[in-house]
Amino acid sequence: MIAAIKEVFVRSARFAWLCPLLFAVPLAAEFAQHVVEVRIGLYADIASAQAHEGDSLRMGFGYVKVLALFAVGYWVVRFLAHGDDPREARRLDPVALRLFSWVALYALVTSVIQFSLPYLGFERGVLMGATGVVMLVSLTLEFCLSGWKAAAALGNPRIGFLRSLRMIRGSFWWACGLFVLTVMPLLVAHYVAFALALGAGPGKLWSVMVLDSLLTAYLGVVIAANCYLVARRMADRHGETLLPTANAALTPATVSLR
Repeated sequence: MIAAIKEVFVRSARFAWLCPLLFAVPLAAEFAQHVVEVRIGLYADIASAQAHEGDSLRMGFGYVKVLALFAVGYWVVRFLAHGDDPREARRLDPVALRLFSWVALYALVTSVIQFSLPYLGFERGVLMGATGVVMLVSLTLEFCLSGWKAAAALGNPRIGFLRSLRMIRGSFWWACGLFVLTVMPLLVAHYVAFALALGAGPGKLWSVMVLDSLLTAYLGVVIAANCYLVARRMADRHGETLLPTANAALTPATVSLR
């Protein structure tokens, strides 16, 4: 586990260094959302933060950020699987893009469900409970579907949705531990940055916005690296390979749902 933790952080930093333009995409998306948040006064105080959290413009930029972080998942998996090769990260493999479109559809549906909960008219207590359940189920599926997502990004149709669910056996708790030890500290830092921004003067506020944008972009890379390492472990334990073999048939994208 220690070696995996080190690999996540070191190789994520290497991606940011070797692929600066790709890394800049989620960074710019996060910073753009922060600009909107500052403009609407979200960081004035805790009351303003609660009042403006559902602002339509802020939510719109939130969707842009989600798309940017989703694209990072494609780039990072390809980068790591090909020995930290920036060219493979940037390459638009038509087979991989076709397979990954199913992953995109899945991510879109789950995101819409999560973002829609506050608008369904639930009482606050029920809403908090429903949100907690959805987040727990979504996180569990993130671990279980790591094999499918990584294989799709690499153009490998052999590991589909259901195959990935079966392959998580023996790796689930390892995936949970890796997430807690790599992703959670960055998430905590992200919320600390939010707290530091509340009521801050212009100088401190914009400094926090810049640092948090960098943190969020790196967090997106770390999450994608987690997905790859979990998928690699799953494949190794079940005698699979994440990369498509030389003689693998380029079957239609629907096989990614097997």
